[in-house]
Amino acid sequence: MKPHARQRGSLIRRLALPLAGIVLAAAALQIGVAYRSMLQETNEVFDYQLKQMAQALALGAAEPARGGFDRESGQADALDLVFRETTADGTSRGNAHGALPRNLPAGYADVSTRLGELRAYTLAIGGREVTVAQRWSARRALARDVAFDTLWPLATLAVASLLLVILMLRAALRPITALERQVRQRDPASLAPLLDPGLPLELRPLLHAANDLIARLSEALAHQRRFLADAAHELRTPISAIRLQNTLVAKADSDEERQHALAAQDAGIRRASVLVDQLLRLSRLEAPDATRPTVRFDLAAEVHAQVSMHASEARAKAIALTQSGESMDMRGDPALVAAAIGNLIANAVRHCPHGSHVAVTVACSEGDPVVVVEDDGPGIPEHALAAMMQPFRRGESASAPGSGLGLAIVQATCARAGWTLYLGAAAGHGLRATVRMRAGGS
Repeated sequence: MKPHARQRGSLIRRLALPLAGIVLAAAALQIGVAYRSMLQETNEVFDYQLKQMAQALALGAAEPARGGFDRESGQADALDLVFRETTADGTSRGNAHGALPRNLPAGYADVSTRLGELRAYTLAIGGREVTVAQRWSARRALARDVAFDTLWPLATLAVASLLLVILMLRAALRPITALERQVRQRDPASLAPLLDPGLPLELRPLLHAANDLIARLSEALAHQRRFLADAAHELRTPISAIRLQNTLVAKADSDEERQHALAAQDAGIRRASVLVDQLLRLSRLEAPDATRPTVRFDLAAEVHAQVSMHASEARAKAIALTQSGESMDMRGDPALVAAAIGNLIANAVRHCPHGSHVAVTVACSEGDPVVVVEDDGPGIPEHALAAMMQPFRRGESASAPGSGLGLAIVQATCARAGWTLYLGAAAGHGLRATVRMRAGGS
């Protein structure tokens, strides 16, 4: 994975950036509100001071030593406070030196002068008029200094909070890093469950799901290894038989011996071909496939096609192969019906003795289509029914040749279609196989 891709997908980054934005936005809003409030309060304090100074001058206090106006430079002194006192006869005194306009209204007023923008307070008392003014630039500078001295700890606290959030996120996500390290260092052949490094409660379902997947994968691989081992074992016998028949053909002394060996060889090849075909069919059924067709068809007609397909084999053994039941529409994959019911019929015909009866019934049970294949053959002991659904399992009393894949194919077909296969004893003796399908289709 490229470094920039890891950064773009970083969980810490995804969480930290929105949280940082929220913290900084909240801090900026709070600082802005506090700053405006501080400026307003500071201006009120300065206004109050102007008023107090004007009242003090009107009552005869000494002139405030707060700076004045330089006639040559045209600039106010550093502290930017000027005042003017005008008596009833028009005589003025103060340090404004004509910078303040005359006839200012009583109270507060904002005026433009050659000193710049001024905030002035005028008080008329006893025939005298006293005006005290201060430059707005000085007031704002002083207010900013006061606001900064007051608010910088708040800004520092916001930055510290942001750093604390990032550290907490790193600490909270440390178990994920430990889990990543555990997976990265794992042996590819290991299918042991992942250990919980102390994940948060919200991430534990993900770990449990991963462990469940590992367990299912382990089971699937074990099943595949068993299947391959069994397939190799089962294929060894017909292949060895074919090699033996080849030898016999080569050593045959007469045409009769050669024909007999060739017939045996052909039978061995057919058995191997059937076994390979069944293995491929079982492999396809067990492989994931999401594109199987779903159509509406007559279940009884599909079952009848399978009965007809095995009729000649049944007649060769004098087996009565019958079908009962009425037409029944269902939705699903006809190929799955053929695979399941065809294998059940083939198994019954193959393993039943001469002169037996195999009955195939199509019915409806509780709204679901049901197909029953029942025979009066040797049957399967109850304790061996579950094992017979595994590949390459043959009954103890089986005398007919076979690979032991028939019921395994039926079981895999039912699992693929969402049907249910029930095996049990038939009335008297024999085997009763019931496939319960779904009314809504496969």
